[in-house]
Amino acid sequence: MWWNKSYINRRDWILENMSTLKVTPNQVVVLLLIDFLNEQNIAISLEVLAEQSGMSVQAVDEVMHDLMRQKMLAIKVENESIRFIMDGLFQDGVAYEYVNQSIFEVFESEFGRLLSQPELVMLNNWMKQYTEADILDALRNAMVYKKVSMNYINTILANKQKEKQG
Repeated sequence: MWWNKSYINRRDWILENMSTLKVTPNQVVVLLLIDFLNEQNIAISLEVLAEQSGMSVQAVDEVMHDLMRQKMLAIKVENESIRFIMDGLFQDGVAYEYVNQSIFEVFESEFGRLLSQPELVMLNNWMKQYTEADILDALRNAMVYKKVSMNYINTILANKQKEKQG
């Protein structure tokens, strides 16, 4: 399940694919809130969603029923708690075609630690903008100069792109 990988920002994906998913703005707000609350391990209820979204409880309830009918959201009761599962949203959506797990592993190996969320987002953005070869080349250059940081690598990539353009 690609959407459960640590380097995937599900909320960005939802926003990027709103038109493809054919969801209403209210559905997007509820989906984003559910994803956020799940990630923070905060109990989700109609009241919490209504308070956070600025919608009425009835409006949130209708949105949730629509999402369940569209199979984008499932609600399961487990161990006396309620789980909101959004797997259907991601299964039927467009997968991140540019995600290559190996590049993330290379960066984590060279940094000697797991990448932070901002670093994962930055790397994901690079994958949209540059080739994998350019990114790995920039990482190698940073290692040679013993300046292994995302900002330094970003500078290398930006300079290389400027050189190509003129």
